[in-house]
Amino acid sequence: MKLEVKKKLINRSERVKSVDLHPTLPWVLIALYVGNVTIFDYDTQTQVRSLEITNSPVRCAKFIARKQWIIVGADDTKLRVYNYNTAEKLKTIEDHSDYIRHIVVHPTLPYVLSCSDDDTIKMFDWDKNWAKVNSFQDHEHYIMQLAINPKDPSMFASASLDKRIKIWTVGTTKSVANYTLSGHEAGVNSIDFCRDEQKPHLVSGDDLGIVKIWDYQTRICLYT
Repeated sequence: MKLEVKKKLINRSERVKSVDLHPTLPWVLIALYVGNVTIFDYDTQTQVRSLEITNSPVRCAKFIARKQWIIVGADDTKLRVYNYNTAEKLKTIEDHSDYIRHIVVHPTLPYVLSCSDDDTIKMFDWDKNWAKVNSFQDHEHYIMQLAINPKDPSMFASASLDKRIKIWTVGTTKSVANYTLSGHEAGVNSIDFCRDEQKPHLVSGDDLGIVKIWDYQTRICLYT
C-alpha cells in the first residue's frame, strides 16, 4: 500500500545555544536552535528585539558593542552582521564550509574570529569590509570554542574534538598554531583563560566530564 504524505509538521526546538552580555546595557543576546536571536533586557524583564536569522540552528551570537552590532553564526555556514538598533542586516559572510560553532570579538582590534566544523578558524576585519585576514588550520576535527586571553589579547586558544587545545597569535600571518596542549582523552568542548594577572592559567572541559587547568607558559597541566 502506498501512502501519500499530505503535510509535514515540523516544530524545531527553541533551546538556547549561546548567550552574550552587553558590556554597558542590561541586555543579554540569546541564540536559539530554532534559527532566531533575541535581545532581552534583564532589568525590565522585557524583550528588546527578536530577529529571524535563518531556517538553520544558530549556535553563537555576540555583541560588537562599540559598533552597535551583533554577529551571528549558524549551521547554514554563514556569518551575519546586524545593527542591533535598527535590525538592518549589514553583511553576510560566506567563508566557512560547515557549521559555525563559536565566535569571539577582539576587545581592541576590528577583528572577529569564528570556528567551524570545517576544522578551521577564520579571522575577519570589519574595517576592511569584513575581509578575511587569516585562516588558521591546524586542528584535525571540529573546533568547538575559542577564547582570547584578556591579559594578552594577541593570544587566543581553541578547543577541538581532536582532543587538543591550540594556542595562536592574533596578528600573525601563520596558519598553524604556536603550540599544542595535549592530555585530554576525549573531545574538548570548552575553554577559557583565567582573569587573575598572577596566574597564567587556562581551563578546559571535555566530553568525559573532565576539567583540566593548564599553565600556558610552561605548557603543563596543573590539575585534573
